[in-house]
Amino acid sequence: MKLLVKARGIMALDSGNFLSRFARSIRSLSIDMVENAKSGHPGAPLGLADVVSYLFKDFLNYSPEDPHWLGRDRFVLSAGHASAMLYSTLFLTGYKFTMDDLKKFRQLNSKTPGHPEVDLDYGIECTTGPLGQGIGNAVGMALAQKIMQARFGNLFEAKTVVVAGDGCFMEGVAQEALSLAGHLGLNNLIVIYDYNSVTLDGFREDSASEDVATRYAAESYDVFVVDGHNYEDIHRVLSPLREHQQRPVLILAKTIIGYGAKKKAGTHEAHGEPLGAEELQNVKEFHNIPLDKSFWFDEEIKQQFSSKNRENLTKSKNWSNHPKAAEAMAFIKEPLSKGLEEEIKKIAWPDSISGRDALKMTLPVIAKHQKNFFTMSADLSGSDRTAIKDGGVIRTGSFEGRVIRAGIREHGMAAIANGMRLFGLRILTGTFFCFSDYMRPSLRLAALSHVNTIFVFTHDSVGLGEDGPTHQPIEHLASLRAMPNLLLFRPSDPFEVAMGLYFAMGQHVPVAMVLSRQAYARTPDLKSLIVENGHAVVFDHKGAEASYDYCIFATGSEVALAVDVAKQLQQKGRSVRVVSLFNFKLYDAWLKNQAERVPKAKSTVSIEMAASFGWCKYAKIHFSIDTFGASAPIKDNLKFFGFTPDAIVSHLSMHTSS
Repeated sequence: MKLLVKARGIMALDSGNFLSRFARSIRSLSIDMVENAKSGHPGAPLGLADVVSYLFKDFLNYSPEDPHWLGRDRFVLSAGHASAMLYSTLFLTGYKFTMDDLKKFRQLNSKTPGHPEVDLDYGIECTTGPLGQGIGNAVGMALAQKIMQARFGNLFEAKTVVVAGDGCFMEGVAQEALSLAGHLGLNNLIVIYDYNSVTLDGFREDSASEDVATRYAAESYDVFVVDGHNYEDIHRVLSPLREHQQRPVLILAKTIIGYGAKKKAGTHEAHGEPLGAEELQNVKEFHNIPLDKSFWFDEEIKQQFSSKNRENLTKSKNWSNHPKAAEAMAFIKEPLSKGLEEEIKKIAWPDSISGRDALKMTLPVIAKHQKNFFTMSADLSGSDRTAIKDGGVIRTGSFEGRVIRAGIREHGMAAIANGMRLFGLRILTGTFFCFSDYMRPSLRLAALSHVNTIFVFTHDSVGLGEDGPTHQPIEHLASLRAMPNLLLFRPSDPFEVAMGLYFAMGQHVPVAMVLSRQAYARTPDLKSLIVENGHAVVFDHKGAEASYDYCIFATGSEVALAVDVAKQLQQKGRSVRVVSLFNFKLYDAWLKNQAERVPKAKSTVSIEMAASFGWCKYAKIHFSIDTFGASAPIKDNLKFFGFTPDAIVSHLSMHTSS
């Protein structure tokens, strides 16, 4: 792997050596960025520069002057550690990056963080870094393109190209997403595998030995192997795909990590640290980069891209003048319907209904008003109730429907959903709450990226009963509430479910809707519910004193239990207020400006069938479950864990008397 051979086969293809000069500039900027920052990953940029230079010059359709062009190709760098290469490329091709941005690589508040963070104005389609996530996002973007193509025809013939490495392909999220993409036959997805056979710890053969080409051929991919340093070889495979791609494509690009480094090339030592002065000089000599200049690049490359970008802008304008373009853009940018909220308020709820069935009743109303709304479930739509009635299922080669069956691929589903939402489609996913653990990295990236994916989680407590502790979430509420930018709702009433969903669709952050399997008892009057306040007072018995004896906070199905407790306390002459605290973050925001309006209470109480962690800022007495659950009928579980009115009132009476 240490054998160094300069890029070959370029004379006929690369008139004026443009590609090789472009790649040289990418390499030069990338290694100096890493060296200047004293941290980063030089190996992948050195190995991938030839592939990436071809993509951005001769394959991808994009417009730095119209970066939000809906008909553009999407380029995703799943191997986000190669960010220096991406920033350098986008700088050279005319996006908003400046030389000062490159020099501030990995510095506080810079536009060039260690791993890419979504910003379309700068050409970055999604946030990547945790390996494999970009593959999932790319599959979601490609799927969204196919959905749009089914509705608007040849207006959507763009490609999604994702560059990934050995690490991405070892991650489960990538394998889940690629499996679904192969099954659906996404013939607009091109996956380029930086096949350098090196990982951070050593060589790929130390930890993986499967035949990648055979594996993905079996998953319905057309698989090609190319010399990643040979432009004619790259061109031979990529060029025909613009017009003649029948299935998703996997390209194994054989590259040399740290290409040009005399000692480190082809080894893990080139991966994740600056090259150092000696190897930096070796690389520059090998690639004919001036030794006496830092951050050198061929200025003619940037100038020629200015001319190319005028052509690209013409492409985007021509696309926008297509007869169906305005309709397509309106579909993507569809605002929340003015009539949706009014119709939600008119839903006739039964006296007893579970959270998941409230969702089932709400989805057809949303789908009626919002044509750009899709749902996806991890093989649980019959249980999580996320399928849109009469919405039609998206199947292999058929993308007219609105319901996506992700299979038992929770992590892949979440990453795919984020990609679809980044494209512009509204998407809601569903699975059991306990399985949110499988999805957490994708939820976190959605939160970091301000991506408004809606994640529905049902079967939210020990109330699911006999399936037992393997399926009963305990720590999950506290865990997701702790995640910045993620809004977690745990409604107590079908109206809270429906209005919470309506509110969720208007946000710029991800939302987790945590819903019960067991029925809610109806809350008497929530018609004046203000969702953005994060809470609702559902029981209020005031005594003669200024303060209450008890203020009880509860969420979900436990709110009805709290009301029953309050009624017993009322009979004992106690003053009680019960608050449905369905969203902590929204309540905290409301509290900042309204704290003086919150009445005092002698005792503050929380009731939630989950871990007590996080409740201390609202209450001092906790009825919670800080152990794992149990396999038993729901009534037995509630009694065993102390979630009955009598048990709670008895405990409170003893606590008060003491």
